[in-house]
Parts: sequence; structure tokens; C-alpha cells
Amino acid sequence: MPHTLSAHYIFTNTGAPIKNGAVTINDEDGTILSVGTLDNETPNTIFYNGIIVPGFVNAHCHLELSHLRGRVTDADSLVDFVCKMSRLGAVPYQESAAEDADQDMYRQGVVAVGDICNTANTANVKQKSKIHYTNFVELLGTTHQRCTADIEQYNNVYQKFSECGLSDICAVAHAPYSVCPELFGVINELNNDNRRVFSIHNQETQAENTLYINHSGEIVDRFPMNLSSIPVTGKSSLMSVGEHFSYERVLLVHNIYSTAEDMDYAKRRFNNPFFVICPKSNLMLEHKIGNVPMMIEKCLTVCLGTDSLSSNDRLSMVEEMYALQSYYPEISLEDIIKFATINGAKALGMDELGVIAPGKRAGLVLINNIDFDTMRITPNSTSKRLV
Repeated sequence: MPHTLSAHYIFTNTGAPIKNGAVTINDEDGTILSVGTLDNETPNTIFYNGIIVPGFVNAHCHLELSHLRGRVTDADSLVDFVCKMSRLGAVPYQESAAEDADQDMYRQGVVAVGDICNTANTANVKQKSKIHYTNFVELLGTTHQRCTADIEQYNNVYQKFSECGLSDICAVAHAPYSVCPELFGVINELNNDNRRVFSIHNQETQAENTLYINHSGEIVDRFPMNLSSIPVTGKSSLMSVGEHFSYERVLLVHNIYSTAEDMDYAKRRFNNPFFVICPKSNLMLEHKIGNVPMMIEKCLTVCLGTDSLSSNDRLSMVEEMYALQSYYPEISLEDIIKFATINGAKALGMDELGVIAPGKRAGLVLINNIDFDTMRITPNSTSKRLV
């Protein structure tokens, strides 16, 4: 039997928010039957105090690092964090931590995740999950020996995920400072029959740019890798590595130090670049967020992610939305909701998600404790899955 959900506003991502809106859904499969204003309440109508939005899409996460929550709390930069994380290799993976994080995201209303995987550790959790995961199997290496090992690692992860019925699997690059030209070639070969989507950590530290400009900076001074295969180009890291990959959709993640020139380059080089921001993690590690207003001005597609529990205290999309809103109060709530929903759905190629419209099964999420006078999220705002 259909029933109707109503709230102060419904953000459909197809037009202006609907005041006193109503969504009627099919109880059996969650398909949206109709959307409009609440004219007449019936016994099958439920009114919520807050706003209803489509299901969240977490465009960047590392579920497999959930057991490292709170292990590194004193990093003063991204490079310092990476160095300290590299010394935690002996900490055993805990499936229960990943399962708890997955269930927490589901309760909050996350319907899809772009998840970074260095291992197949999360396969069992994802097999049972009600969330759709796009699995980005991450490769990193700057020597021929490591590139060869990465091929074996990818094949092992691919086989394990496939055995668990997980089919949305792509080989991706870790970051410009940890992937040499040879490894970019390996990644492209592994994806030869699947060039739909690609992900790479991008310009999360200024030292990433100086590495390519003149082989100087904190990465050169401190990073525990052989960097001799990283070429000096005199250009930013993005403009140095962008020539090595061409995919239908490219997720550039973090972008803290991306300049106007980098953004223009991404628009020229890639058919569909997506700029993924992880506000809380970015603030923790580099104490700043990329220039999102400039991204909007340049008509770039911005998405939101949570990063991992190793650099965040919770995988909460609403908390990411609030952090971004607090840092850039000029960005509208309507835009931020798009970052957390439809833009991530586009990045992952999931057309059914991100829009509240008849025939869609996007999921419905309630965000409460909204300041309706200013139409802003508050520190007390939370979310819960309705459908």
C-alpha cells in the first residue's frame, strides 16, 4: 500500500524546494509515485519536522580503515598523517568496526558509497550491506617491483570481491605523489574493459605540487617512498599526471590546493570531472577546505565524502555538510544538498539516485533541527533514513 511522507520542505533536486511538500511512495520497493505539496492528509500520511532530501551519496570513503579510528590524532599535516599511518601496519583489521561504520551510514540515509580499497577486507561486510558500493581498488607504487606487486594485489582483491557478488570494481590511483608513470599505465591496462570511472586523491597537500615543480618540499623530505621515478615537470601535480588517464568520469578527491588554473585544466582535460570535498578530514589534516566557491563559479560538479575514520570521528554526511556550510556560509543549503546527493550519484554513474521524482528509487532522508529562518543546517542537525 502506498503511503505519503511530508515535511516543511522537500528538496527534490529537480527544481526549487517544495514548501509543505509531500512524497508518495510504494511500500514494497520504495519507488516514488508522486511528488507535490501536501493538500490533504490521510491516515497514510506522516508529517516530519525538518526537510526531506534524496538518499546521500558518500563519494569518497575508506571503509577498510574504520578500525583505525582515533589512532592518529596529533598529525599537523597530511604528510605527517601519512607518515604516522604508515607505522600502523601491524594493527589488525577488525571487521566489526567496518560493519558498524556501514550500518551507521545506512541509518543516516547513505544509499551509495565510492569506497577506496587497498585490500579485500571489506568484501564480507559489503556483501551483506544494503548500501551500494563502487569499489575503487587503489594502487600505489613508484618502483617497477611495486608496480608488479600491485597487479597481483588487484587481481586478488578483484577475485575476492567477485566471489562475494560485488561487481562494481575499478582499479584507481592513490595520489600523484605515490604513483609513477609506469603504474598509471598498469592501472589503465587493468581497466581496459571498464573505463567508466576513475578516482585519485588530488592536491591534498601543497607539497604534492612542489614535488612536481622542483622536487622539493615536505613529501621529498619525509615521505617513506622512493620518489626518483616521479618526474620534474615544472607544473602542478594535476597538470603533470592528468595526461596519464582518460575515463568517462574522473573523481578528483580533496582538491585543497587546486588553483583556478588546475580547475580550468580539469575542465579541458576530462569529459566529466568531479571535485570531491571531504570537509572534516581536510580541516583535521590541512586546516582548510578547497576553494568550493570558485568551483561553483566555474560550473564544476562538487561532491561530498567523509574520508575514513582514521581521519574523521564519524562517517556522517550531515556533519560534512555542516562543516562546509560553516567554512563557506555563502554556499546555499540547496547547493550543499546537491553536493551530498545528486552530484555524487552522477559521479558514480547511478542515474536512479539523487532525485526525488516519480519512478525513481533514490531513498528518502530526513534532516531535522534546521534553522528555517536562514535555511541553514545547525550543529544539532542529524539525519535518518525514511526509505
